[in-house]
Amino acid sequence: MIMDVYALADNMILSMIGEFIKRQRLEQNISQKKLASSAGISISSVAAIERGESVSLKTLIPLLRALNSLHMLSEFLKERELSPIAYAKLLESQVSRKRASSDKTKNDKFESEW
Repeated sequence: MIMDVYALADNMILSMIGEFIKRQRLEQNISQKKLASSAGISISSVAAIERGESVSLKTLIPLLRALNSLHMLSEFLKERELSPIAYAKLLESQVSRKRASSDKTKNDKFESEW
């Protein structure tokens, strides 16, 4: 089922994240206590996220790592790619020098000794 996440309220998204964490934990047969210990967070933080309450990213990241689900954040970690056309334009804009420019601080006029 494809869902339009933009149509969801923030609380609904938090609830779905909590359900995901709980489902992953139970599928791996891990207690809240063991998950909290593995993630280095409190049991109350694990319970809070499973209830759909707001937690910080500093709590979510270790939880996902402990559940071997850190890949869920991979979209955030992608490097921006240039399209072939943008890359070609970038190369065109980088004109290579043919010679050094003149020193503008010197007086370049030739003065006669006469």
